[in-house]
Amino acid sequence: MFYSFAYWLCKIILFFLGGIKYSGKDNIPKTGTFIAAGNHRSNLDPFLIGLGVDRQMSFVAKDSLFDNPLVKFLLRKANAYPIDRKASPKNIINITVEKLKKGYPITIFPEGTRNLNNDSLLEFKSGVALLAIKAGVPIIPVAILNSRKIFGRKQVIYGKAILPPAEDNKENREKLTRKVKADIENLLNSELEVCNKKICNN
Repeated sequence: MFYSFAYWLCKIILFFLGGIKYSGKDNIPKTGTFIAAGNHRSNLDPFLIGLGVDRQMSFVAKDSLFDNPLVKFLLRKANAYPIDRKASPKNIINITVEKLKKGYPITIFPEGTRNLNNDSLLEFKSGVALLAIKAGVPIIPVAILNSRKIFGRKQVIYGKAILPPAEDNKENREKLTRKVKADIENLLNSELEVCNKKICNN
């Protein structure tokens, strides 16, 4: 109930801030769970990805956001869960895999932090690959454009699903991580090329 309310409230707010253009929504699985992995440049990014999915999403948030009781209540109702970056990585992985196996698609940003100053992608962490392999779920690469600006039209592009290998080892994790990064870069670059031909500004 609250998730639906928050979903439409965010849609209305973002409409007045300039709107959102979505592409590739047919690449989002209709059933089963998945990981949506996107580039990260703004606190709006989890909402931008989630608003394009016609199912309830879950996402991780840094634990300090849960210090405020009201914010904690809202985040919990929006299916967010806290991650302590100082905690054991194994514990974080187990919690996230459990969420995936319960059927919640999850939004993750492989850069690990907001990319505030660099137009190119930061180095990707291999955690998203590890999660996909352990949970046996596909990764949907997502490109987000123009989210740094509060006002102005945002754009979200969902790429084709990337299936994880069956075996979990370092080589497979690194290969899958490179594939996710390359797909997101291709989505970003292809859209920027189209935009430049139209003399638009992202």
